[in-house]
Amino acid sequence: MTASKKYAKAMFEVLTDTNELESGYADLQELRKVFAANPKLIDILDDIRVADKDKQSLLAPITENASDFIKNFLKVVADYRRFPQILDIIDQFQKVYEDDKKIVRAEVVSATELSDDQRDRLAKAFEKRVGAAKVIFDTKVDSSLIGGVMIKSSDMTIDGSVKTRINKVKELLLN
Repeated sequence: MTASKKYAKAMFEVLTDTNELESGYADLQELRKVFAANPKLIDILDDIRVADKDKQSLLAPITENASDFIKNFLKVVADYRRFPQILDIIDQFQKVYEDDKKIVRAEVVSATELSDDQRDRLAKAFEKRVGAAKVIFDTKVDSSLIGGVMIKSSDMTIDGSVKTRINKVKELLLN
């Protein structure tokens, strides 16, 4: 198990035990946005040549209105010099959170843009198929599919594209 996974599991347990899982999850998502948008900040916070007081002043706008959980998290990350892994730690936490909540992420590729109704119906059907409480789709359009959709999650791929069906018919005719 990687260090990021260990941190993520520990944070999940702490937030669950203190009944702060939902707020902690939301706080971590916001923190992720800050560090993803400012990758140089990670480098500076990890640089041993930068004085601690300078690092604290850089973190001040982030911690100013932050929860105690986020303040403690950032302190632990700083103390153990884990800033280079901070995004991975938050991503691993998100995976643990989503596994617990039975949330599945999947990519949907369609030949044309899906309507909200189509996306909702597809999500409901996929939820039943994989036993998820909620499905979050990342949608893309690929006109080469001709028609239909492809759904890819970490556990499965469902290819209902016309392109694949045509290729299967070609194979049958050629053999």
